[in-house]
Amino acid sequence: MKTIHKHRLNTSSDVQEIRLQESGKVLRVDYILQDAAIYMWVEVDADTVIDTPKEVRTFKVFTTGSGIPDNASYLGTTLDHMQAQAYHVYELKN
Repeated sequence: MKTIHKHRLNTSSDVQEIRLQESGKVLRVDYILQDAAIYMWVEVDADTVIDTPKEVRTFKVFTTGSGIPDNASYLGTTLDHMQAQAYHVYELKN
């Protein structure tokens, strides 16, 4: 059985760390206007939620035209329709 958890990312260009299971799969990213934040929905095995050790995974939000490093893996794009701004979410791999 699987379950989905929601994690918040800031829209800043800072590197952001989130503790997730290694097998966690990002399904969606979306900008929520009311919170002025980006949320990621991550699918994990339900049986591993409590007992599985979590690792620190590193994410970064890029705006259109920003340079993206080679060690970045694309997860999704979301829009702030009030500012006509696009945010591109990547996971940084070591």
